[in-house]
Amino acid sequence: MIVLLAYLSLGFLGLRFLVVGVNFLFHFTPGKFPCRESRKISVLIPARNEEKHMARILDCLLKQDYKNLEVLVCDDHSTDSTALILEEYSQKHPEITWFKGDNLKPGWTGKNYACHQLAGKAKGEILLFLDADMEIHGDIISCMAGYMKKNRLALLSIFPKQILMSRGERATVPVMNWILLSLLPLPLVHFSKRRSFSAANGQFMMFKGHVYHKLQPHAIVRSSPVEDIEIMRLYKKNAFPCATVLGDLRVQCRMYSSYNEAIQGFSKNVLHFFSGRLIWTLFYILFTSFGLLFIALWSLPYFFPALGVAILSRVLIALASHQNVVLNLLMVPLQHISFLRMVSLALIQKSRGNLEWKGRKIEL
Repeated sequence: MIVLLAYLSLGFLGLRFLVVGVNFLFHFTPGKFPCRESRKISVLIPARNEEKHMARILDCLLKQDYKNLEVLVCDDHSTDSTALILEEYSQKHPEITWFKGDNLKPGWTGKNYACHQLAGKAKGEILLFLDADMEIHGDIISCMAGYMKKNRLALLSIFPKQILMSRGERATVPVMNWILLSLLPLPLVHFSKRRSFSAANGQFMMFKGHVYHKLQPHAIVRSSPVEDIEIMRLYKKNAFPCATVLGDLRVQCRMYSSYNEAIQGFSKNVLHFFSGRLIWTLFYILFTSFGLLFIALWSLPYFFPALGVAILSRVLIALASHQNVVLNLLMVPLQHISFLRMVSLALIQKSRGNLEWKGRKIEL
């Protein structure tokens, strides 16, 4: 039995290393594709209690080199000072407008409904949905629009560099890139038509406007708490070309500010990395938790090369994600415990049939 488990562990480790290598060698650098046109881009921001982030993202947008922008924000019934900040900026800068969203309709998540309303008011030929906690710098919008045009994409998403300021964040946030970059070769998101090769990040999603208005994707996935992946699958189902790339220092985000917040947040989508299937989730947990032990119990001469491959995989993922390599390696045990907590909480929420996020209950 142990021999079989060791062989499976070696095979799975080798496959994941191959995926990591592909993503490390072939991930896109946004700076190579500047935009040479001036179509209007609508930057659309759903916001609910974002007083900590709103001024920063608006300042970032005002500094962008792409001048034909309109910035539209939907205040999703915030109870903090988000609306006051938006009013102040809209008075000073005519390119920034905002509105208070309608009351949430049954069957919708708050973010999907806010995005749907934003798209209905947008005038741009390109729609860029941004989360309020993003930081964007330099010419990133211009470069992403250029990449979309060059590759004739209908949907382009990016995984930003994650800002990690506390031990709790370092123990949780890198888990997302660890799973993504070791399971999904990102070039296949673009080159394969299979919906299983779908990955997107709702923090930054750029759409070709007329395709978006035709499909109405946020309306179709209205009840999904992981709308980003569902929307990309919808685009692939309708044969519209998509891509997802890794960002650089010009596109950053501090997703969560504490350990518990990150565990809660990632529990919403961690099962979707495994297509929502419990069997694949358990397989991944078994061989990432005990794979090296199975190999060591079978053969020590194979254990040390396998350990080297596992460490090298972590190094390449940290480099591709613009994260601190040494800190990431030191945090691996805590990150794995965090991953197990995320999965446990996700399974509890799934059995319960709902989860709570930003003061709202979401049915699963």
